[in-house]
Amino acid sequence: MVDQEYAAALLAGTESLGLSLSDEQVRLLWRHREAMCAANQRFNLTRIIEPVDVAVKHHADSLAVVAWAERAGVSVKRVLDVGTGAGLPAIPLAIAKPEWEVFAIDGTGKKARFVAETGAALGLRKLKAEHGRSEEWRGGSFDVVVFKAVGAAGKCLSLAKRHLRGGGNVVVFKTAAVGEEWDEAVRVAGDSGYSVGDPFSYELRCGDEVLTRAVWVFGRRHRGIPARRDTMHEG
Repeated sequence: MVDQEYAAALLAGTESLGLSLSDEQVRLLWRHREAMCAANQRFNLTRIIEPVDVAVKHHADSLAVVAWAERAGVSVKRVLDVGTGAGLPAIPLAIAKPEWEVFAIDGTGKKARFVAETGAALGLRKLKAEHGRSEEWRGGSFDVVVFKAVGAAGKCLSLAKRHLRGGGNVVVFKTAAVGEEWDEAVRVAGDSGYSVGDPFSYELRCGDEVLTRAVWVFGRRHRGIPARRDTMHEG
């Protein structure tokens, strides 16, 4: 049975993003939380396991990709989650958008196996997870390449380029504040043929705490379109 505090926090979070979930999707996300807790007894998978924290910091936060895509009018068919860890954001995305093909890779084999086995147990037929490093993995081209809690945005852009189709987008989860890391990411984007979009900013409530978050978005230009450095501002 789904924990009621978990469900309430999850639905409040998704509502703040302008999204809705069915009872079955909430149930599947809760099962993901249960699977993470069970895996934690065997190896270090995630430090966030309390129901409300998982609902907000793991699941609702992961679905910011869906909110961004819907508000931006971005057509998505194939998504790559680099450094998926516990299946974040891959599993929430596969649950919320079952029509998307979601691929997840991780450099730690047991984490990749956890995501693959959990996805199969949850019946997520369009979710695939493999052990691999972004620099070496070959899985085709994607509409969106996502990085959550992986590293500096500039490095993410460099890693994503070989996986991204022309016209696709790199989405990097960050706090809403911009600073030196943002400046470096804009520099790398200009040098690497990316356009720079306004950050998609949002807030999530976790108990008495308000989390200020954003996804930074960088677009891969089609071939033949000259690269230029765009002027940016905080969204």
